[in-house]
This record gives sequence, structure tokens and C-alpha cells, in this order.
Amino acid sequence: MASAQLQTVARNATGEHRHLYELASKLYSDAVTQHDDRLLQEACALAEAAQQLRPDNLAGLNLLARIELQRHHVTAAEYWVNRGLSIKPDSASLLYSAGHIALSQHQLDKAEDYFNRSSRISRVATKAANFLAHVKLLQGDYVEAFRHYRELIKTQARDKQIRSKLFESASHVVADFYSEELEQDLLRYLDFNDTDHSQLRGLATSLLKHKLRLSEAGCPLELETIAGDNLLLKCMARFYFCDPLIERLFLTLRKSLLLSCSSNLAIKKDLLPLVAALAQQCSLNESVWYITTQEESLAQQLEILCGKMLNIDELKADDIYPALLLLQMYKPLIQCDFFPELSRKKLQWPKIMDGIVRTTIAESQSLNSMISSIPTLGDSADRTSRRVQQQYNQNPYPRWTDIGYSQPGDYRAALQAAFPDHTLLTQTDSPLNILVAGCGTGRHAIRLAQYFTQVQVTALDLSHSALAYAKHQADKRQCRNIHFIQGDILQAENLQQNFDVIECSGVLHHMQSPQAGLLALARQLKPGGVIKIALYSATARQQITELRQLWGSKLPRQASEMRLVREALLQGSIEGDWKEIYNSPDFYSLSACRDLLFHEQEHVFEVLQLAEFIASAGLEWVGMLPPPDSQELLNIGGKHSGRISIDEWHKLEQTNPQLFAGMYQFYARKK
Repeated sequence: MASAQLQTVARNATGEHRHLYELASKLYSDAVTQHDDRLLQEACALAEAAQQLRPDNLAGLNLLARIELQRHHVTAAEYWVNRGLSIKPDSASLLYSAGHIALSQHQLDKAEDYFNRSSRISRVATKAANFLAHVKLLQGDYVEAFRHYRELIKTQARDKQIRSKLFESASHVVADFYSEELEQDLLRYLDFNDTDHSQLRGLATSLLKHKLRLSEAGCPLELETIAGDNLLLKCMARFYFCDPLIERLFLTLRKSLLLSCSSNLAIKKDLLPLVAALAQQCSLNESVWYITTQEESLAQQLEILCGKMLNIDELKADDIYPALLLLQMYKPLIQCDFFPELSRKKLQWPKIMDGIVRTTIAESQSLNSMISSIPTLGDSADRTSRRVQQQYNQNPYPRWTDIGYSQPGDYRAALQAAFPDHTLLTQTDSPLNILVAGCGTGRHAIRLAQYFTQVQVTALDLSHSALAYAKHQADKRQCRNIHFIQGDILQAENLQQNFDVIECSGVLHHMQSPQAGLLALARQLKPGGVIKIALYSATARQQITELRQLWGSKLPRQASEMRLVREALLQGSIEGDWKEIYNSPDFYSLSACRDLLFHEQEHVFEVLQLAEFIASAGLEWVGMLPPPDSQELLNIGGKHSGRISIDEWHKLEQTNPQLFAGMYQFYARKK
């Protein structure tokens, strides 16, 4: 009888344990999804009650570790996971959790070891293999990270996070030799959606240079061979190239095709894909390449001819599309005088032309309708602001086609992870109101709205054209929690709203008075609110400053003048070492090049000036975000980037002058 009673008690305890454990698991899952600390606390209490019933249950110990880690109680999380590992050292799940705990403490080598051990035990029990690749990425071991993600993508091609990390690691890798296997992988990756294909640019460029045997001496391959290269053609349709040798090849190919095909307005069938690809490159880079006088004359004749042909009632698409394709290698259709007539013409375009024409017309009509629909704060009274507005109306920057993918997350949590020594943005149930001041064409603002939960984004910019592009892209993605407004930062008080967060990246240094701009924004920041600022580094932009001084007040503003300066730099016709300039991706599209070299207004800063700069607006320093590609450098110091002081950043920059080529990006807080 006693034995039966004991069995009954044991069964009841087991059932009660299972019930409590399942409740705790569900609450934990809901808490993570909803970012709800109250639910986390309840889950923890239930998990502890379950653990008391079965102290050695590994699943319960693991759950407690994950809950405590989510609550940022790292010591408690370590206690539970170590207790579990003392019972079963080869538990894949517990090792996986231990890896996450090490990751939260930025102990990357330790995290790598745990994830490695977990994935060796089982590659399906956890996502340890995924996080092993992630750790390699954080360590700056990009070749290894890319190798891991290449393997993972074979079985997880639909996982947007894996795609995103694959592309991120690929952006840091170059090919040392030609590999057919790598080419086939790249062709596959170029067909992925929800990814930023330009991240494959460096890897694809290096592989193609080996494949085409491209060097300073030229390319030994025949035109027909190049015209049939699938990787080259697909890349040309996905992103613009940023390499002097590739650009020289394209210039040679373009001129040869124009001269051989324009006389009888016929393009051989096997050359059609290459002509179309060159036309797409021209559209993507906004016709940034140098044009000789002979080519300029022929292109003008083609434009006149196309205009006349479009006035012929009996015109068929086959009659005009070769001329249009040849012209597009030099000038985007939307910039041609005949474009309104082309938009009205209902022609049955051949497949190679159909997508280009339809996309161009649809985007033009959408942008034109967007401009009038965007609310405005009124005309700016600042003379410099009006000049900058005109620049970006003419050349909206940056041009982009995809926002890429990020794992949806919580802005507060991301900020806390970046600066662990600060308590920032008090948790409330209300959405964070974020102002993106100087949003340009909207890519970053849309990413904020899409990939952070519980945020409401206001995107402000001077340029009507840039905002139209931004709103067009937001509408394509059905992004509802973003509001676009045209206006000057100096008019920010007219928004009649205060914000929890303001992000102002690459904007203040283009104002007549950066201090006045910062003060205007600080007034719209709630007490305790944070502002993210990005400013040009005087050290990183030294070459650009020297180049700008060469032309003084005679700033190149016309596209033809900018093309001429670019060609002179590439040909070494301007005395000096300008390699860092033409190694910048911004050198290879017209709007980006104008922003990089020919901006209407520019200030530069030293890192030691930043604290005083923000203090002038009543703000206090929080910390610097680590620059891209700096992880290996920061690993040497072994210090979390959020804990590095301004003086330490200054010392790092002195020994690494291009460290902040992508600007100083830092946070400040309103007291």
C-alpha cells in the first residue's frame, strides 16, 4: 500500500511539474515575442516552482537559464546552465544556452567553443551551427563566417536571417582565384529576394576579374565571350560596379557597341543581353561614366531620332527599341526629352526591353504623384539649406532598391546592448516616437519602421525628390508606421511634437551652422531622450578636403563636369594620391559622387570635438558605435565598444586614419 501511495504521489508530482513547465515555456515565448518584462517575471516564478518539484530536470534548468538571460540576469543564467551541465556535460541544448550567455557578455571565444560543441553533438537539436557562424562574423573572421553561411544556406535558403548574414559576410570577402562552384553559388544568391545584392559586389567583382583575366593591360577575351557571361550580366542588372578596371572594360565595350550598332540601328542577337545590361548599369549609376565627344554627339543624334520616331503613328516597338537601348547606355530614359511621349505610347516591347520601360514609366508616374502629396513645413529661410535642397532635388541620394533584411527587434534592447553601462529609454507600453532628421531617400527610416517593434517614425528632409522616392519605396513595402514631411531641420519646432529618439546621420555637417541644427533638434527631444548623430571625420576625409580646395568656389555641379573630374582622377591627371577616393563605393554613382566630392556645404570634425559639440546643445555623451570592419581592431583591446572613451577612440583613429571613413556615429542623451 505504501508503495502504491508513493507511486501516486510521484505521478502527481510529475504531472504538476509538466503542467508548470509547459506554462512557464509558453509565458517565456509570449514574453520574448511581446517584449513584456511582466510576463518574463511570471515565467520565471513558474519555472522555479517546476524546478523545485524536479531539481535535476535538464529541460527545466535550461528554461530557467534562458529566462534569466532574457531578463539580463547573467549570473543567475550561468548558475542554472552550469548546474545542468554538471549533470550532463554533453547536452546540446545546455551548451547552446551557455553559448548565448557568453555571447551576451561579449566573450566571443567562449561562445564559439560552446556553439561548436553543441553543433558537433547535434546539428538539428538547436541552431548552434547558425550562431557559430554568427560568432565568426562578430569576431571579424569573415572568410570563416562566409564558409559557414554558404553551408547553412544550402538547407536554409528560405531563412531571411541566414540570407542576410550570408550577404553581410560576403561583403567582406574577395576571391583569390576563379572558382566555378563559387560562381554557381553567386548566380543563385543573386536571385534571392529581401536582400541587398550590392553586398555581393566585392566578391563578384574579384571573381569576375579572375574569370575574365582582367588587368591594367585590359581584357584578352572577345566581345562575344564577354557578352555571354551570365554572372557578369546578372550582376550588371542587380548593382552598379565600383571598380576602376571593370569601369574601364565597360567604357570600352560601350563605345565599341555604339560605333558598331548605331550606323544601321541594329544589334546582333548575341550582343543584345550585353547592350541591355549596360543600359541597366547606366540607370543604376545614373550615367556617371565619362563620355567622349564622339560618343556624346552620337548619343544626342540617337535621342533626336528616337523623339522623331515616337511621333510616327504607325511606329512599332521593333523599329525603335535598338535605338532606345543604345541611347540608354549613355542616358537614363527618364532624362530624355522624349520621355513624356514614350510614357504615352502603348507599344508591345520585346522581353529584353519590356521590364526596363514599364518600370521606368511606373516609377516616374509614382514619384510625380508623391511629390504633391507630402506635407511640408514651408520654405526654408536659410540660404545654405536652399542650395542643399536644390542639390538633392537634382540628385536624390542615395539611390537604392532594397532595404535588406534584419531580424525584428526592440530598439531599447539594441541600444542597451550597444551601451551596457547606461540605462537608456525607460520602458513604457507606448511606441517609441522616432524622428529621422534628414532622411534622404528613406532607406534607413524604412528599415527602422520595418524591423523595430513598437516604433512610430517621422521622416523629415529638405528634398521633395528624395522624399518622393522614399515614400514610393515605403508604399511598395506597405510600411504604415512612417510619416514623411518636407522641411528644414531649423524648422523642427513646426513639427509640434517631441521625440523619444532622434536620428540625424550625415546631415548636420552639411548645414551652415551644425550647432544651430543640433540645437533645433535638441529642443524637440524629450527629457531623457537620445539622439544618434553621424558626422564627417576630418582625418578620414583629408584627401577629399584637399581635392575640394583645388577648385575652391568653382564647384562642379553639372553632370558633365563631375564625369570629367572622375575621369581625371582615374587617369591620374590630377596630381596627388587619390586612391582612397576612387576606392569609395560612392565614387561610382552620380548622386553619390556629388554627395561625396561636390557637396554644396561641408564641415569636418575631430573626434575630440564631439563632446563639446553636443554639450553646446545641453546634451551628454553616451558613446560611439563601432565603425564597420573594426571588429578585429577592437578585439585587440578586448573592450566592449560601448565602453571606449573619446580619448581612446582618438588614439585608435590616429593609428588607423580610415577608421571613421563611414563617419563618427555616436549617441547623446538629453538630461
